[in-house]
Amino acid sequence: MATRNKTIVISDIHISNGAAYSWFLPPYPGCLTALLNQVAADPEVAELVLMGDVFDLWLYPVDVAPWSVAQILAANPAVTTAFQACVASLPAVYYMLGNHDMEVTTADLAPLGSGGKSVRMVTPEWYNGKYGNARHLEHGNAADVFNAPDTSGDTIGGYPLGFFITRLVASASNQGTLWSELQKLLQQIFGDHKTLKAMPHAELDAKLSTVVGVIIKLLAALGGVSETAPIRFREPDLDKKYTVGDIQNYYGSLFLTWFLRYPNPKQFISALLAGFLSDGLNWYGQLLLAQKPAPQFVALGHTHHALVEGAYDNDGCWCIPGSLGHGDASPYYLSITGQTPALIPWPCS
Repeated sequence: MATRNKTIVISDIHISNGAAYSWFLPPYPGCLTALLNQVAADPEVAELVLMGDVFDLWLYPVDVAPWSVAQILAANPAVTTAFQACVASLPAVYYMLGNHDMEVTTADLAPLGSGGKSVRMVTPEWYNGKYGNARHLEHGNAADVFNAPDTSGDTIGGYPLGFFITRLVASASNQGTLWSELQKLLQQIFGDHKTLKAMPHAELDAKLSTVVGVIIKLLAALGGVSETAPIRFREPDLDKKYTVGDIQNYYGSLFLTWFLRYPNPKQFISALLAGFLSDGLNWYGQLLLAQKPAPQFVALGHTHHALVEGAYDNDGCWCIPGSLGHGDASPYYLSITGQTPALIPWPCS
């Protein structure tokens, strides 16, 4: 009998409703189904780790209410069945939250249960602790200014600012243009760290509090969305309560908070651009590897670019290349045997 000593890690699938603005489009559903069925049948696999952004509850135009996990599963029956096969066959299937699926609950995952077993939702702290912190797995959005959970209270519905940026991106005919223009804007605003760091606290606070308005105006204009357009939400108490222009009245404390959290200019800019660059989380991976004691390796997702840099791995994505002006030509997953990770491309055409 084969020894189950293998962990399969996959993230950034972004399963959605299949609309033109979605990132999980053919041939990816068929390719993912094939991979999951292979994992389910592999006698060496001990666990499947779904490392965030498996479902996409963010990428919907502002005039479309985001789909629920139940709706997404119903629209993707073959993928759903393949997930159920993994749950039934493997000793464990774990789910870590990312940003596009940070609202997912254990109840949402119940339909994936099979054979008397279910998907177990876990935190990175719990999972990594299970291995004595010899490995470190997490999605990576916690190191992203726009997409980390925001507990400041200066939010709409508790959503990070990235939620609304994503809604505006989905509303545009050319998502890549919005993404690249936003990257340029941020580099322009935050490029001169010496000037920013020399500002009195009150002046810096005032300057940074205006950045959200600049961002929203730019994205709305580029995407052809009126600032008076009401935003559709899945939650009835939020639905159509806010307009695109209203976003500018919130998140004023966001950039100052992160600027003070990472006084190192390089780290601050890295956290600011984490979701925009192919190597956007390299700095964070190296920061985790510098801990005492250090994990043997770090695996992250979020950037949509598969990467191996020393003991840091990124497992890439399952999104159509080019939707944001970036993405891998092939989807990837991470296979960990013992404590040895290997980044593996999956043929998809």
